[in-house]
Parts: sequence; C-alpha cells; structure tokens
Amino acid sequence: MSSGYPSESTLLGVEIMTAWAASQTGNDFMGERLEALKRELDDPTNEIITALTNLSAHLLKLRHEEQGTSFTETLQLIASYINTKE
Repeated sequence: MSSGYPSESTLLGVEIMTAWAASQTGNDFMGERLEALKRELDDPTNEIITALTNLSAHLLKLRHEEQGTSFTETLQLIASYINTKE
C-alpha cells in the first residue's frame, strides 16, 4: 500500500489514528482496520511504526509553529499527562 514516501506514510498514520478515534465510541473499527492493514501492507509492523512516527513529528512541528512551544516542552507535557492518568 505505502510506497515509502513520507507524506503517504503520514497519511497512513492519520488513517490509523482516525480508526483509533472511531474506536473510542465503542465500536471495533480500530481492530478491523489494523487487521485489514496487516493484510494490505508489505511490511505492516515497520510501515505502521513509520506512519505513526511521521504523524507524531508533524504534530510536534504543528504545535511548535502554532503555539511556539518547543518539541521538548510538548513531549514533557505529554509525559506529564500520561503520568497523571496512570
């Protein structure tokens, strides 16, 4: 499915996270979509990891550009959020 171009990989990450968001409403779309991707992708584990990594990088860059926060500040905020939820 993915040809390895960063933008295509990032779009795959968006697709995965869209499936995740849909799964938060109680349906199993995330599981179904991930199973379909495993069948469609040449190297599903690496392609999914790359896609989510690319998406994360774009989100960090967007937050930096929109709010002026550094990548480190954003990652610290995420870590703090996760720690308070556990």
